Amino acid sequence: MAYRAALLKEKILSRIKEVFSAAQIQKRIAEMGAQVTADFRDLESPVVIGVMKGAVFFLADLVRNIECRNPLQIEFVRLSSYGGGKESSGEVHTPYLELPNIRHRHILIVEDIIDSGRTARFFKEYLKDQFDPASLRLAAFLDKPSRRVVPVVADYVGFTIEDFFAVGYGLDYAEKYRELPYLGEMVDGEG
Repeated sequence: MAYRAALLKEKILSRIKEVFSAAQIQKRIAEMGAQVTADFRDLESPVVIGVMKGAVFFLADLVRNIECRNPLQIEFVRLSSYGGGKESSGEVHTPYLELPNIRHRHILIVEDIIDSGRTARFFKEYLKDQFDPASLRLAAFLDKPSRRVVPVVADYVGFTIEDFFAVGYGLDYAEKYRELPYLGEMVDGEG
């Protein structure tokens, strides 16, 4: 039984071509952490908000590379425009958008990918309307400008990629492959 499971896993992973290795990702995140540190080091009470589920690995690694005079407050929301498919639905769904009072604080949004830009734009506008932040910045692990439908520019970008469906390092296809330590491209079939 274990042999069959190993063969199935190998077959599935053969559909994923590595684009950025775990080492490349960690190197880039350390560089991003230095950039964020330069901007946030002396700010009072900074808040980091991760967009679940995709940003969880990126956020964890990024905040460990940020050095601030004041401790970071970390919050999470759950937003999505994909559902279970490979294309954005065009609508932003907000299954979990509960935040404490972070009014007038310095906020860093951490996203896994900026694709159409709809989710990032929606969330930035929501935070501005609800909390009137002292500053609002956006960090994205991946930026895919070729798919942009609404204008959004991240303040910090891990990697800019071409138009392919990325999985691994938090990004998924139908809730699969998030655990991969590298970023890959799904090249064949639907896993």
